[in-house]
Amino acid sequence: MYNNILIPLDLSHKEQVVELGQIATKLAEGKPAQLCLLYVDQSFVHGAGDPQFDKSLHQRHRKEALEAMETLLADLPDNIQVTSLYRDGVAHDQILATAKQLNADVIVMMARKPGISSYFIGSNAERVVRHAPCSVFIIRGDASDS
Repeated sequence: MYNNILIPLDLSHKEQVVELGQIATKLAEGKPAQLCLLYVDQSFVHGAGDPQFDKSLHQRHRKEALEAMETLLADLPDNIQVTSLYRDGVAHDQILATAKQLNADVIVMMARKPGISSYFIGSNAERVVRHAPCSVFIIRGDASDS
């Protein structure tokens, strides 16, 4: 059904990636599919620390994130190809831009159960669902996971 699947990740919750990969595999319905893992680094969103920030530290973080993503979904069927992307910026903006750039069929992402803070500040998942150029599957994580 879906063959071009975008999976935005929070690398501080690597345990969620296996579940996301399993769901994406089911969405592919046994057909060849491309899974794109996306990590968005929001460290420079406001640019406050940018002039003093060591660029080599940022490059090392980028390399470590890409290496971590490459090892997360090793046990998928042979017809599922996995690529990894690292972007800087606001998470929901980068997810939407990447989905459009990749011409994604679907986005599969985690979201925690809403709490009082989500009534005042919208979540990335909410913004992605509202503006995505494709279908979006939100997998609910427990509030204690975040």
